[in-house]
Amino acid sequence: MGGEIISEKIDWGEHSIANEGVFLAGYDTRQNIAEAESWCAEIANAHYENFVVTNWFTPDSMKQHINNIYAFCRYGDDLGDDAPFDDDDRWKLLDAWEKDLERAAENDWTGNPRHPILLAIQRTAREKKIPKEPFWRLIQAFKMDQRKKRYDDFDDLKAYCILSADPVGHLFLYVYGHDDELLRSLSDHTCTALQLANHWQDVTRDLEQDRIYMPISSMRAHGYSLEDYRNKVVDDRWRSLMRSEVDRAQAEFDAGKELWSKCEPHLAVDLMMFTMGGEAVLAAIRRQRYDTWTKRPRVAKWRQIIMLIKAKYAWRRVRRTHRRNQKKNNG
Repeated sequence: MGGEIISEKIDWGEHSIANEGVFLAGYDTRQNIAEAESWCAEIANAHYENFVVTNWFTPDSMKQHINNIYAFCRYGDDLGDDAPFDDDDRWKLLDAWEKDLERAAENDWTGNPRHPILLAIQRTAREKKIPKEPFWRLIQAFKMDQRKKRYDDFDDLKAYCILSADPVGHLFLYVYGHDDELLRSLSDHTCTALQLANHWQDVTRDLEQDRIYMPISSMRAHGYSLEDYRNKVVDDRWRSLMRSEVDRAQAEFDAGKELWSKCEPHLAVDLMMFTMGGEAVLAAIRRQRYDTWTKRPRVAKWRQIIMLIKAKYAWRRVRRTHRRNQKKNNG
């Protein structure tokens, strides 16, 4: 769902910006759906995550759609974070990505995008009846990262999460056949929590790009200054600040768990995996006594395997609950 993508580097090729316009790596290649989706699957498999993108319980009919969505997110994320340009030129790359999305979405997703990832997204969007908005919102978040580097308070940061994280949950809901505002609002809790967990995991990496997601008002409340932040000061003020933000993220995870019993059981397992992955990050931060400056908290592979085993048994419980709810709803 939401959250920053931490992955092996993908060689996308070269982007170019010239007087005649912007050329994105991948344009006009793999222009049949089989090649496009095969590439999306390769992209989805070339990653390290705090959670797996698909798992043993993901139906085969869903895996390619999830791979397509992952590839879309990963490509946009890399345009905004890793393309070898300054912020203004990265914004131009993302603007070109947005325009190609517009081409793809024309006439109910029957337009002519230049990028193969958007060709794959077209099929997913058509088959799963996904509107353009969640894809568009994600691009706006990537663009925002090029222009906005500080957040005044949590409401300000939450507005960013609404663009950067929450749409991913909406996309998963659509893929699994859910078009329901209540379910979207519940998934927002999980996605926002994942985004927060990744922010607190990656304070050093973000600071290297001059991005400070920690709300200024939260720092002030704990007597911690921007100068302290830039100097990576670890003391009782920092530990108290980080503890409060970790607790806030945990509360969001807890609120999102209500969705598990209300959605398709396979999706419930995905949600469990995402939540357990995010909670494992928070647990790692706690084990480090909230010192995320000295060492980046990581989730060990063996912990991911344990999460998958736990999800296996939880899936059985959720499936039984889902069947009972269906019987009640059917009278």
